[in-house]
Amino acid sequence: MKKLFIFFTTLLLAMVLIGCGLSTTSTTETVTTQDTTSSTTTLETTTLETTTSSTQSTHPDNIVLDLYSMNDFHGGAYTSMDTLSAVGGYISNAVENNPYSIFISSGDIFQGTALSNYYHGRPIIDVFNEIGLSSFTLGNHEFDWGIEEVLKYTDGLEENGEASFPILAANIVYKDTQETLPNTEPYTVVEIEGLRVGIIGVIGEVINSISASRVENIEFLDPVMTVYDYASVLRTQEFCDIVIASIHDYDIDDNVAISAFTGDHYVDAVFNGHSHTSVARTVSRAGVAMPYAQASNSSSSVLTKISLSFNYPTRTVSSGYAYTLSLSDLGSSDQEIQNIITYYQEDSEYTSFVSEVLATTPDYISRYDMPTWGASVIRDYLGVDIGILNSGGFRVSIDSGNITMGKLVEVYPFDNYLKTVELTGLTIYNLFYTDGDIVFDDEVTSSGGHLYINGVQVNDSQFYTVAAVDYVFDKDYYPFLSGQNVTQTTTLMRDLLAQDLRNCIGDFSPFNGSNYPGLMPTSYRGNQYYYDSIYESIL
Repeated sequence: MKKLFIFFTTLLLAMVLIGCGLSTTSTTETVTTQDTTSSTTTLETTTLETTTSSTQSTHPDNIVLDLYSMNDFHGGAYTSMDTLSAVGGYISNAVENNPYSIFISSGDIFQGTALSNYYHGRPIIDVFNEIGLSSFTLGNHEFDWGIEEVLKYTDGLEENGEASFPILAANIVYKDTQETLPNTEPYTVVEIEGLRVGIIGVIGEVINSISASRVENIEFLDPVMTVYDYASVLRTQEFCDIVIASIHDYDIDDNVAISAFTGDHYVDAVFNGHSHTSVARTVSRAGVAMPYAQASNSSSSVLTKISLSFNYPTRTVSSGYAYTLSLSDLGSSDQEIQNIITYYQEDSEYTSFVSEVLATTPDYISRYDMPTWGASVIRDYLGVDIGILNSGGFRVSIDSGNITMGKLVEVYPFDNYLKTVELTGLTIYNLFYTDGDIVFDDEVTSSGGHLYINGVQVNDSQFYTVAAVDYVFDKDYYPFLSGQNVTQTTTLMRDLLAQDLRNCIGDFSPFNGSNYPGLMPTSYRGNQYYYDSIYESIL
């Protein structure tokens, strides 16, 4: 009996000792799911039995969180694609020196150069994967190829390329269902040593910067209120210590409004985009000023940085500062990233496409001197009375020498289709005199309050055939959609420009009009002298 007592006593003591060494606790795993049929976010919670140790975190009480963002890179149109290798080298060193570093993108990254356009942004996806991008906020130019071309990079199919980071579009929804875009997220959470950083991605009120045909059933919800709503989700449901807004737009009033959010809606910093403005400032408010930043993406401003001082014991930010970094600030390049870029640059099909010499010019040609030439190309190649083009369609200037196809893509990077319509002379007159954002062809002139086409006065009641790129044509504040006989062509504007350059005899100058074959010199021709057969397709 005594032996049995000793056995049970020993067993009980062992169980007590084991209980002192390990503790079994009930913890909650939180999974956030977005309800795409409403603006609410719901939580699913699961109780798990886990074994926890008493190991303490080794982070210091005070750290500096360094946040970096790229915006409006446009495939390197304003610097070069090789800029990414410098960015990658800089970010790599930054993370090595400070593990509390996060790299994001604030939109308009892909579209703009021959290399990125040719592959619909795939080289940049591969580069961002290598660098370790944490999030990508959609910009208006991500819609230029059709938004599905970008969203395929988060569709889970490795064969068409896959991003290792989420695409953020918290306020982009379909008009009919109010559901968010497929393969996108409203926000993401990055955790470093227990520090939880929430990033909300929204697009601003820039829908008029997109061809209407690309966003027929899409609307952009109010960006400020979207940030307000998701900041609360991040703080109360995702338990974030820091909340960042990545906004593809630059509106001072919006930034000020966001800086005024308090409590669970508090936002610590904002990254902007869209306006190509180099900005690094703060908004004063009670407590800690809110920093915001945007790069112009010229060589003097390619990357933005916001540093936040954070105290772990109090879980608060004590100060924040914004900076812009120039290309020269970045230092050495990353060879692995350069290898990715070179792989695409040396593809034989791509090199054959971009190396074609279309024409030559002995002069520097400003981007601002080309829209009238482009409108004249529209007129002659489509055989209409008037050609119209947006003044900002040409993005970069042309240096003297050969004009290659690769250069033309940089000069006019947009995949705009052409449309035609019949408008009255009075409508054309009003359009000519009331809108400074569009350009007419070189045969449309004005004098004494009258409008002329190749010297012949425009008749108010007569109908004229007009052609314009869809980016201009489809905007409802222009009169094109309400005209007669609206026609959608399958002709891309850049294809017409390329053909006109090929047809150039001698040196190219945008001041010489189009090079359409079969036309008499401009000084000798008017509508009455056109040959009946000159508008046959030559593309």
